[in-house]
Amino acid sequence: MNSTQEPPPLEGRTVLVAGASGGIGEGMTLGLLQQGAVVVAAGRDAARLRRVSDYADGCGPGTLHTQVIDVADSDSAAVRRELTERYGLFDGAVISIGNWGPPRRAGILDTTDEVWDEMIADNLTSHFRALRAVTPLIAPNGALVHLSGFSAEIPYPGAALVGATNAAKKSLLRSLTAELDGQGPRTYELVIGPIRTRPRAALGADSPAWLTALELGHHAGRLVAGLGPWADEPLQYLLDRASGVHTTVPL
Repeated sequence: MNSTQEPPPLEGRTVLVAGASGGIGEGMTLGLLQQGAVVVAAGRDAARLRRVSDYADGCGPGTLHTQVIDVADSDSAAVRRELTERYGLFDGAVISIGNWGPPRRAGILDTTDEVWDEMIADNLTSHFRALRAVTPLIAPNGALVHLSGFSAEIPYPGAALVGATNAAKKSLLRSLTAELDGQGPRTYELVIGPIRTRPRAALGADSPAWLTALELGHHAGRLVAGLGPWADEPLQYLLDRASGVHTTVPL
């Protein structure tokens, strides 16, 4: 009796990961490679991308390309032109960029204009520009996966600008979804809790209750492929392993 094995769900599909050299982006890159994707791992630092490439070597049937580029550059047309000339249209894209800001928490009343400007630039303006540059590069039957933190939904004392920018960038993606109105790639806003990553673990911040970046990559890959029970849900909450996936704010 001959047995047949189904091909990986992303075989033959090309997926861009913006922010691939970050902890979450690295894990998501691995998850997409394990599902057979041709992954274009994009980031601003060549050395960090080389480390991702070394870490991902032999991890799955997919193929990895690294691309030094800033998808949040103000010249979105130049970003699109460079990526299109090398890769054509993408079947999917993941946007995992951002900055936690100063390591020491500070209340709103103690936050300086300098920190405010930095957080708006790194956590909001960057996402606006990335969406503007990347969305037109995705095939109409493809998918855009965008990440925001759960601090978008709750008070976040001591790191209010993280919460404020998460809420704002979530709103950007939700508005983009409404503007596309089904006339472009499917869009997914993933609102996530703490994620297990290699950098976090190295700092001692780790919990088996958290989802791993690799698991998040597997989830994103199935969305890009249009598979599974969540493929028709543009807003999803993934807070921890026990909670699973929600489509409204978990109480």
